[in-house]
Amino acid sequence: MKQWLLGLPSGAACLLTLIMLSISAPVSARPVTYTGGQVLVADVHPNSMAWRYGYSGSFRWSASVGGLYVDDFQGQETLDINYVRGARLLKRWNWPKAQANVFVWGGVGHARTASKSDISGHAGFQADFETRRIYTSVVSEHYEGPSWRYRTDTVALGFAPYEHDFDKTALWLVVKGMRATHSKDDDPKSAFMLRLFNPKWWLEVGVHDNGDLLGNVMFNF
Repeated sequence: MKQWLLGLPSGAACLLTLIMLSISAPVSARPVTYTGGQVLVADVHPNSMAWRYGYSGSFRWSASVGGLYVDDFQGQETLDINYVRGARLLKRWNWPKAQANVFVWGGVGHARTASKSDISGHAGFQADFETRRIYTSVVSEHYEGPSWRYRTDTVALGFAPYEHDFDKTALWLVVKGMRATHSKDDDPKSAFMLRLFNPKWWLEVGVHDNGDLLGNVMFNF
C-alpha cells in the first residue's frame, strides 16, 4: 500500500489518507444516493486503488469526480486516471421486505501511463438485490484510451447473521468474485469480506484467496 500511495498524485494520496484515518457519515453502496446526498468512497486492492466523490441531484442521477491508479498495468506500466462522470438509476423495484436496482454511468477523464498521457473514457453498470438478510450485486466498469483498455468485473453475495434495523450498525459476511483485465494478474479471483455499516459510515475489509488484503470505505453527508 505504501508503494501505491507514493505512486499516486499528491491530492489523491492525501484524500485517501484522510478517508482511512477519519471514518466517521443513510449509507448505500450505490452510485446514486438520495436527493442532495454527497458520498466519498475509497476502494483498495493489491494492485489498484480508486476514489470517488459524488453528489446526487435527485434519487435518479448523480455527478462525480474520481480517480483510479493501477500498478503493473499491462505488465510493466502504471495507469493513473482522473475523471468526471454522470450516473443514473435506470430502474428500481420496491417490495415490502426487499429492493432491487439497476444503475448505469459514463464519463471522461485524463489518463497517464509511463509512456504517454491522453484522454480516456469509461462506462459501467450495477445491478443489485437486497433484503435485510441477503445482498447480491453485479458491477462492471470499462476504461479506455487511444491505445489501452482496463476493465473490472465484480459479483458479490452477502449474508447478514441477523436482521438489522436501518438505524443500527449492520454486520454482513460477503463473498466476492472479481477480475481486472490488463492488470498484473487478470485471472479471476475470489475474496471474503467483513462488512459493517450504519447510517453514518460503511466499511469493508477482507482478503483475497491468495492472502492479499483489500478494503473499501464510504461515508455520506
